[in-house]
Amino acid sequence: MATKYQENTAPNVRNGYTLRELPLRKVGMISGPEFMVFDGMFPRTLRDLTIRPGKVAKSYIDGNRVLYYGPVGYFFLMVTLLALYLGFIDMDFTVMMKETQKAIPIEQKNQKSQEIITQFVSDNIKWVLFLGVPFQAFSARYLFFRKSGYNFMEHIVLPFYASGHLLWSTILLFTYMKFVNTMPSLLVSIISPLFFGFAYLTFMSNQSKVKLFFKGVGIYYGGQLLFILSFTLLAVIAVLGITLINPDLLHQLNR
Repeated sequence: MATKYQENTAPNVRNGYTLRELPLRKVGMISGPEFMVFDGMFPRTLRDLTIRPGKVAKSYIDGNRVLYYGPVGYFFLMVTLLALYLGFIDMDFTVMMKETQKAIPIEQKNQKSQEIITQFVSDNIKWVLFLGVPFQAFSARYLFFRKSGYNFMEHIVLPFYASGHLLWSTILLFTYMKFVNTMPSLLVSIISPLFFGFAYLTFMSNQSKVKLFFKGVGIYYGGQLLFILSFTLLAVIAVLGITLINPDLLHQLNR
């Protein structure tokens, strides 16, 4: 893997674009003026992620760094736009999470703990979303596309693009909630897995379209499950630690 940019050489020029190789540890990162200049890259990225997200990821993996925003850069750009928009309409993720939890019966004694978790997730939503992506990449690399020829870091490209692009739907959902004061729970539950299915349908080409679609859906749910299991394991370890160090604190949380 290259450790420096390679430019202006014949092997790195394709279809009029200069290709640049970046180390995998910098996958998706575009910084400085190159990130901030809206020279057609942003609308092109927005358009193609909407109609052919898999092609965007494939182009980036193949080495083309000038057509689209990098996956991590685009992800954090969307997180920033979402945060600014939520501040503008005076809403946050706590509202959506509480609406979702209304359908889940919670014992009275667990409400305090649930409120703490909800507030923590809402306050750190960008990192929660960010940390969920590697689990989707793990699901793709080791569960659904083990023989694809892509390594883990290459598999992480499409989930970052898809997760970032799905924040547009989050913006629309918050707008709907702001004016209607309710949340379309069914739409919230299906839009992300359906988009992942569509994304992988346009990313791979060695299997039937139906199979690729359902594998994409499986990658989304598989990543979610792995993330929840990991988070639950960490929570259990934390509770055990609190029990050993300060049992009174645990009793206060359960009141």
